[in-house]
Amino acid sequence: MTRLDAPLSLDALRQIYACPSPERDEWLPRWDQPGWSDVLGWLMGQGGDALGALSSDLQHQLREHGATFDPQHQQNRTLDLFPWLFDLQEWHTIEAGLIQRRELLSRVLKDLYGPQTLLRDGILPPELIYRNAGFLLPCHDLLPEAMDWLVTLGCDLGRDADGRMTVFGDCSQSPGGMGYVLENRLAINQVVPELTQHFDKRHLAAFFKDFQRALVPQTPYASEPLIGLLTRNYRDSQYFEHAFLANYLDLALVHGADLMFREGRIWLKTLSGLQPVDALIRYMPDHLSDPLELDSDIAGSPGLLQAIRQGNLVCANPPGAGLVDSGALLPFMEKLCRHLLDEDLLLPSVPAYWCGDPEHCEIVLDELIDMVVHDLAVPDQRISFANASRRERAALAERIKADPQRFVARRILPLSTVPVWQKQSVQCRFASLRTFVLHQAKHDQVLPGGLARCHEQALQLQLGLTSRFTAKDVWLQSPDGDSVSLLHSALTKVRLSRKSGLLPSRVADHLFWLGRYSERLNLACRAMRAALPLISTLTRDEQVRTLTPLVEFACTINGGVFMPTEQEDELTHQLTSLFLYERKDGLLSVLQALIMNAQSVREFFSEDTWYVLERLQNALNQFPARGSVSRMDRALDEIILLQSAIYGLNNETMSRTQTLRFMDIGQHIERAQQTTALLHKVFVKYPQPGSNLMEAVLRMADTLMTYRRRYRTELHPVAIIDLLLLDEGTPRSVGYQCARLKRQVSLLPERDSTLTGLNAEQRLMVELVSLLQLVDLEALVSEQGEPSSQLDELLTRINNLLTKLSEAITLAYFNHADIPRPIDDV
Repeated sequence: MTRLDAPLSLDALRQIYACPSPERDEWLPRWDQPGWSDVLGWLMGQGGDALGALSSDLQHQLREHGATFDPQHQQNRTLDLFPWLFDLQEWHTIEAGLIQRRELLSRVLKDLYGPQTLLRDGILPPELIYRNAGFLLPCHDLLPEAMDWLVTLGCDLGRDADGRMTVFGDCSQSPGGMGYVLENRLAINQVVPELTQHFDKRHLAAFFKDFQRALVPQTPYASEPLIGLLTRNYRDSQYFEHAFLANYLDLALVHGADLMFREGRIWLKTLSGLQPVDALIRYMPDHLSDPLELDSDIAGSPGLLQAIRQGNLVCANPPGAGLVDSGALLPFMEKLCRHLLDEDLLLPSVPAYWCGDPEHCEIVLDELIDMVVHDLAVPDQRISFANASRRERAALAERIKADPQRFVARRILPLSTVPVWQKQSVQCRFASLRTFVLHQAKHDQVLPGGLARCHEQALQLQLGLTSRFTAKDVWLQSPDGDSVSLLHSALTKVRLSRKSGLLPSRVADHLFWLGRYSERLNLACRAMRAALPLISTLTRDEQVRTLTPLVEFACTINGGVFMPTEQEDELTHQLTSLFLYERKDGLLSVLQALIMNAQSVREFFSEDTWYVLERLQNALNQFPARGSVSRMDRALDEIILLQSAIYGLNNETMSRTQTLRFMDIGQHIERAQQTTALLHKVFVKYPQPGSNLMEAVLRMADTLMTYRRRYRTELHPVAIIDLLLLDEGTPRSVGYQCARLKRQVSLLPERDSTLTGLNAEQRLMVELVSLLQLVDLEALVSEQGEPSSQLDELLTRINNLLTKLSEAITLAYFNHADIPRPIDDV
């Protein structure tokens, strides 16, 4: 490995490029050909420092787009500067082979889920199919005659020992990588646009536009068809990619909980009511797609199969198509192609063996070290013991011998190598390609490029997308100067829109609770920050009386239990233990709920917001719960500052739509309820608070300076209650929250235009605001600071009304419990 500092010629690069098998490299045999020489020549002419800067910019672009992250916010790939260039003549062969493969596999599925002549004629062994977890009996006769089983198919390719591009895997039920392909191309275009001047590459936009058209049924339910991308949830390893792809293709990103089956159709539950779904791109395992007819997992949508069966939903691809992903058909591809298409395979398929055949089983057992084994009884299970011990291989061999019919094995391809830019040098890595075929009425289409993956070990690229890898953009020369771009030209006519799209009820629910948990965490930290300094400044007699209301508030804010005590050290322990992992009602539990809700709606937040969230998570995890008071105080300052940054970023970057509105409503309901609870503890449950406690409450609410400007240094319960309960000009008062809530609730989507008057949540807001405006302040607290029964009743009533408001919004917008339904639908 030679570090590149100065610009370098291609001939010099060829001399220092350390490639173990030059004849198997994608670049070396073609180093002086047009295309490779243009692109790499330009790149090498930039010098090492410039290439390092460009590479850093590429990784920054991946972070900006967000599809590169997994649910733990870790980058699972990097993007290489050097593209993988394909010869057009070879690509035409690949295209023809992939189009034939999609047609063949679609016909196989149509037969297996239909007349099953392949089984009756002995072309495929019944044990191979019926014992396969990917074969779903409820999907028999699922599709109407006009529908195709494979709207889209992803294929993994790599070079065999003879240098031929060979298919070693098929991907139908969740063709991961499409979003990565888009993101790679966008990042390359934005970081090194000069490269386009050196290489006229074919663009991807036409393929994705045709992909959108292919999903639109002949007779959509509405003038603007509703197409959804069905994903499992934020825990799915490709969730961020799904969100990125849905955003680019202008699709509704939906979960199973967003959908419902009614009148033979699938409907999307939105804030404005139920909307019929015309088509779904299904990024979900087959067996989880419909809990009514398949696995009972709640991730899917009940009734999905029935909607497809009745011809009311275009699904790409329908459940059952995952049979081709299992690898069960790989050993029979040549035989199937000749039988169904009367043709030879145009694109080689990896040598594969079904262990139910004694001859095949013997080959597999003899050469197990060179195989990837598929367990057909377990979805997506691929086993390789190439790097395992002899004992581990022997154990696998015994499993195969005990039940050979459940195993298929395919050979590990040697793959070719490509140059990559790593650590200020050009290095050699193995490479594979995933590209996609789209079924269309006139003719199928292959994505002009794909997702190139690079790794130090060829085997890792043949076990799926789960491991980390280096990605490459794939370039094909455009013979006709194709000018279609992924980005709209400034001269292109565009239909202006300020719509935020349909907001699924589940998304609104997550945003609502994100606002609530954010505020809950903030108020608990503020209570702790207000209480901690009192430990060192108060006498032992004053500590218990002053700290108890604040500690009880912090301990119960997330449904926890406060243990009354007269010992100041026990009070302090209850307060600081809120940061311990073992406390299920602690602040780390609140943070976990906050992040879960944020990850479930990842596509609505900027990348800056995610970086601040990550820092907040680290700050909470590293909180010195058993440290000194000063260390804890500094840590709390940082946590509260990071939360303020998140509030500010969301307000600066999120559109003023229902998206931000529901998060805002959640935040202000929580702030109003918790402020009410704090006032109840300080002035009712533990009446006649001392000046230290009242000052701590004002500090906690960021209103101490406001209070001092109005009342100088005199602290009185009546003035504090007026400021924090009734004053609509104080941003943290209950009155301010209610006034803002009334305005936000009035702007929520109309659910039923036939209803007259106010709905439930609007009536509750009128009652809340009126209740506060009609309060007789002097009747709440005496001049001596003693609370009256009216204060207790008022605070209790406010809390009850806020709880009812939260329930009313949940029932109306998240659960749709009040949607009018005809009697005959019940």
